[in-house]
Amino acid sequence: MYAEEMVNRTRMFYLNSDDIYIEKREIPIKIVKKMNNNFIVGKLLNKSFVDYFGYYKKYFFEFEVKETSQDFFNVNLIKPHQLEFLTKINKHGVKTFILVYFSLYSAFYLIEYTWLMKQKEISNSIEYKKIQNECYKLEIFFPGILNLKQVFSLLYI
Repeated sequence: MYAEEMVNRTRMFYLNSDDIYIEKREIPIKIVKKMNNNFIVGKLLNKSFVDYFGYYKKYFFEFEVKETSQDFFNVNLIKPHQLEFLTKINKHGVKTFILVYFSLYSAFYLIEYTWLMKQKEISNSIEYKKIQNECYKLEIFFPGILNLKQVFSLLYI
Protein backbone atom coordinates (compact mmCIF):
# COMPACT_ATOMS: atom_id res chain seq x y z
CA MET A 1 0.00 0.00 0.00
CA TYR A 2 1.54 3.28 -1.14
CA ALA A 3 0.05 5.33 1.69
CA GLU A 4 1.51 3.09 4.40
CA GLU A 5 4.91 3.11 2.68
CA MET A 6 4.88 6.92 2.78
CA VAL A 7 3.91 6.92 6.45
CA ASN A 8 6.66 4.41 7.21
CA ARG A 9 9.25 6.60 5.45
CA THR A 10 7.95 9.59 7.38
CA ARG A 11 8.14 7.59 10.61
CA MET A 12 11.79 6.76 9.95
CA PHE A 13 12.56 10.38 9.08
CA TYR A 14 11.14 11.64 12.38
CA LEU A 15 12.68 8.80 14.40
CA ASN A 16 15.41 11.00 15.88
CA SER A 17 13.17 14.04 16.29
CA ASP A 18 12.55 15.49 19.73
CA ASP A 19 9.07 16.62 18.64
CA ILE A 20 7.47 13.72 16.76
CA TYR A 21 7.63 10.01 17.44
CA ILE A 22 5.54 7.50 15.44
CA GLU A 23 5.34 3.76 15.99
CA LYS A 24 3.68 1.17 13.74
CA ARG A 25 1.69 -1.50 15.53
CA GLU A 26 2.56 -5.07 14.74
CA ILE A 27 -0.27 -7.37 13.71
CA PRO A 28 -0.70 -10.09 16.38
CA ILE A 29 -0.32 -13.31 14.39
CA LYS A 30 0.45 -16.82 15.58
CA ILE A 31 2.31 -18.92 13.02
CA VAL A 32 0.36 -22.13 12.48
CA LYS A 33 2.38 -23.73 9.70
CA LYS A 34 5.51 -22.87 7.77
CA MET A 35 5.00 -23.65 4.10
CA ASN A 36 8.54 -22.77 2.95
CA ASN A 37 11.05 -19.96 3.43
CA ASN A 38 8.71 -17.38 1.87
CA PHE A 39 5.24 -18.45 3.01
CA ILE A 40 3.56 -19.19 6.31
CA VAL A 41 0.04 -19.91 7.47
CA GLY A 42 -0.96 -17.71 10.36
CA LYS A 43 -3.87 -17.08 12.66
CA LEU A 44 -4.87 -13.59 13.70
CA LEU A 45 -4.83 -13.63 17.51
CA ASN A 46 -7.07 -10.62 17.99
CA LYS A 47 -8.32 -7.62 16.10
CA SER A 48 -5.73 -4.92 15.99
CA PHE A 49 -6.50 -1.38 16.99
CA VAL A 50 -5.25 1.18 14.47
CA ASP A 51 -2.06 1.22 12.43
CA TYR A 52 -0.01 3.88 14.20
CA PHE A 53 0.45 5.72 17.46
CA GLY A 54 2.90 8.27 18.74
CA TYR A 55 3.36 11.68 20.23
CA TYR A 56 3.94 15.25 19.17
CA LYS A 57 5.55 17.32 21.91
CA LYS A 58 3.38 16.41 24.91
CA TYR A 59 0.37 15.09 22.96
CA PHE A 60 -0.33 11.41 22.36
CA PHE A 61 -2.07 10.43 19.11
CA GLU A 62 -3.42 7.38 17.31
CA PHE A 63 -4.27 7.12 13.63
CA GLU A 64 -5.31 4.82 10.83
CA VAL A 65 -4.02 5.02 7.25
CA LYS A 66 -6.33 4.52 4.29
CA GLU A 67 -6.08 4.89 0.54
CA THR A 68 -8.70 5.43 -2.14
CA SER A 69 -8.72 5.64 -5.91
CA GLN A 70 -12.11 7.40 -5.87
CA ASP A 71 -12.96 11.10 -5.65
CA PHE A 72 -14.54 10.44 -2.25
CA PHE A 73 -13.63 8.69 0.97
CA ASN A 74 -15.86 5.86 2.11
CA VAL A 75 -15.88 5.72 5.91
CA ASN A 76 -16.69 2.01 5.65
CA LEU A 77 -13.03 1.47 4.74
CA ILE A 78 -12.37 1.82 8.46
CA LYS A 79 -13.21 -1.40 10.26
CA PRO A 80 -15.89 -1.23 12.99
CA HIS A 81 -13.49 -2.30 15.76
CA GLN A 82 -11.10 0.49 14.70
CA LEU A 83 -13.90 3.07 14.85
CA GLU A 84 -14.86 1.79 18.31
CA PHE A 85 -11.26 2.04 19.47
CA LEU A 86 -10.84 5.58 18.13
CA THR A 87 -14.13 6.64 19.72
CA LYS A 88 -13.09 5.20 23.08
CA ILE A 89 -9.64 6.80 23.24
CA ASN A 90 -10.85 10.09 21.78
CA LYS A 91 -13.12 10.41 24.81
CA HIS A 92 -9.98 10.31 26.98
CA GLY A 93 -8.40 13.26 25.21
CA VAL A 94 -6.14 11.33 22.83
CA LYS A 95 -5.76 13.04 19.45
CA THR A 96 -7.20 10.71 16.81
CA PHE A 97 -7.27 11.02 13.06
CA ILE A 98 -7.22 9.24 9.72
CA LEU A 99 -4.58 9.80 7.05
CA VAL A 100 -6.13 9.30 3.63
CA TYR A 101 -4.29 9.14 0.34
CA PHE A 102 -6.35 10.09 -2.72
CA SER A 103 -4.49 8.48 -5.61
CA LEU A 104 -6.56 10.39 -8.22
CA TYR A 105 -5.07 13.63 -6.91
CA SER A 106 -1.76 12.32 -5.49
CA ALA A 107 -2.78 13.99 -2.23
CA PHE A 108 -2.66 13.09 1.45
CA TYR A 109 -5.13 14.52 3.95
CA LEU A 110 -5.29 14.37 7.72
CA ILE A 111 -8.91 14.01 8.77
CA GLU A 112 -9.64 14.60 12.42
CA TYR A 113 -11.70 11.79 13.88
CA THR A 114 -14.38 14.02 15.44
CA TRP A 115 -14.92 15.75 12.06
CA LEU A 116 -15.11 12.35 10.34
CA MET A 117 -17.79 11.11 12.75
CA LYS A 118 -19.92 14.22 12.18
CA GLN A 119 -19.73 13.61 8.42
CA LYS A 120 -20.54 9.92 8.90
CA GLU A 121 -23.86 10.90 10.47
CA ILE A 122 -24.78 12.49 7.13
CA SER A 123 -23.23 9.95 4.76
CA ASN A 124 -20.58 7.23 4.64
CA SER A 125 -19.14 8.81 1.50
CA ILE A 126 -17.34 12.12 1.90
CA GLU A 127 -16.54 13.99 -1.29
CA TYR A 128 -12.93 14.91 -2.01
CA LYS A 129 -13.86 18.60 -2.40
CA LYS A 130 -15.32 18.67 1.12
CA ILE A 131 -12.18 17.06 2.55
CA GLN A 132 -10.01 19.40 0.49
CA ASN A 133 -11.86 22.44 1.88
CA GLU A 134 -12.22 21.36 5.51
CA CYS A 135 -9.32 19.04 6.36
CA TYR A 136 -5.52 19.31 6.49
CA LYS A 137 -3.54 18.62 3.34
CA LEU A 138 -0.16 17.06 4.04
CA GLU A 139 2.63 18.45 1.90
CA ILE A 140 5.32 16.05 0.72
CA PHE A 141 8.93 17.14 1.05
CA PHE A 142 12.33 15.53 0.76
CA PRO A 143 12.10 12.23 -1.10
CA GLY A 144 8.70 11.01 0.03
CA ILE A 145 8.27 12.46 3.53
CA LEU A 146 4.93 13.81 4.78
CA ASN A 147 5.26 17.17 6.52
CA LEU A 148 3.46 16.17 9.70
CA LYS A 149 5.17 18.88 11.73
CA GLN A 150 3.42 21.60 9.71
CA VAL A 151 -0.06 20.13 10.32
CA PHE A 152 0.63 19.07 13.92
CA SER A 153 1.66 22.61 14.77
CA LEU A 154 -1.87 23.69 13.73
CA LEU A 155 -3.64 20.81 15.49
CA TYR A 156 -1.82 21.07 18.79
CA ILE A 157 -1.97 24.77 19.61
